[in-house]
Amino acid sequence: MTTSFDRTARLGAALATALAATVLLAPGAHADISDGQRVSVSSSDPKAGCSYTLVAVNVVGYSSGNTGAPVTFYDNGVVIDTVKVPTIGETKTSWRPTAAGSHELTARVDSLNSWWITPATVTVVANTGTGSAACGFPSFSG
Repeated sequence: MTTSFDRTARLGAALATALAATVLLAPGAHADISDGQRVSVSSSDPKAGCSYTLVAVNVVGYSSGNTGAPVTFYDNGVVIDTVKVPTIGETKTSWRPTAAGSHELTARVDSLNSWWITPATVTVVANTGTGSAACGFPSFSG
C-alpha cells in the first residue's frame, strides 16, 4: 500500500530531478549580457591605420574562474585575434582598423559554456594626417 508520505517523497524526488536537469541544460550564466561584460576600445575617436587596445571588460581570470579560456575578438564578424584570459587582469588585444566607417567590435569567450560579450560599435574616421603624428601622440599620463 502506498502512503501519502511515499507519494510526497516520490513527487519531491521527481521535482528535484527536473530542477537539476533544467539547471544543467540551461545556457551559461554569462549568456545574459546584464553581467557587465562588454568590449571597450582605447579611443573615443579611432582613425584608420592607427593601433588601439580592445578590452573584454569584466572577463578576468581568477576572480571569475575563466583563467586560460580563449577569447576571440571580431571586427564586423572578421577575426582580429584570439587570446587567453590572463591569470590576473583584463583580457586585451590590439586592433588596427584598416578602413573608415562603422565597426562592430565584439568577442566570444570559448569555455565550458561559450558566450558572446556585449559589442561596442565605433565609427572609425579616415586618417588625414601624415608622418609619425598621424595617429596622435602616445599618452604618458598612465
